[in-house]
Amino acid sequence: MRNRLLTASCLLLAAVGPAAALPAATPAEVAEFKTLETKLWEAWNERLRPADAAPFYSKDPRNIYFDLSPLKFTGWAEYERVATQALAGGGHAETKINDDFTVIKSGAIVITAFTFHADFMGSNKVKNGFDGRETDVWTKEHGKWMIIHQHMSTVMGPPAPPPSAATR
Repeated sequence: MRNRLLTASCLLLAAVGPAAALPAATPAEVAEFKTLETKLWEAWNERLRPADAAPFYSKDPRNIYFDLSPLKFTGWAEYERVATQALAGGGHAETKINDDFTVIKSGAIVITAFTFHADFMGSNKVKNGFDGRETDVWTKEHGKWMIIHQHMSTVMGPPAPPPSAATR
């Protein structure tokens, strides 16, 4: 059912186009979801343990989560198992959500999208930073907002050239 709801919501978002825009999220809704995303990142950052972030994710085994690596996880159980192994060296991270935080609503589905900067420090105390982008799809389960799909990625390759004077 949830996969059909997600598919229908995505088709709705694609079909409405600019002429029939979805209602804008209220400032209170934007603040609510920015708080949720901040708490999610804080949970991941403190000890780099998936178990700490687990309360934010739906446990439906059909959900798909795309993290930086590997390519995808099917269901939270797989995400937690693989990420726990990958992050077993310990450490912590610091993440800053950029000012482009966006909330899109469609019925019972909320989509958050934003860019961020993260600095990871492993147990060796070496800091590795990168810029990334994230899109999360949220719905309520038992009265609580839960992530049913996440797509995170980072830019690969050289930065884009600045716009030319002709395109400004």
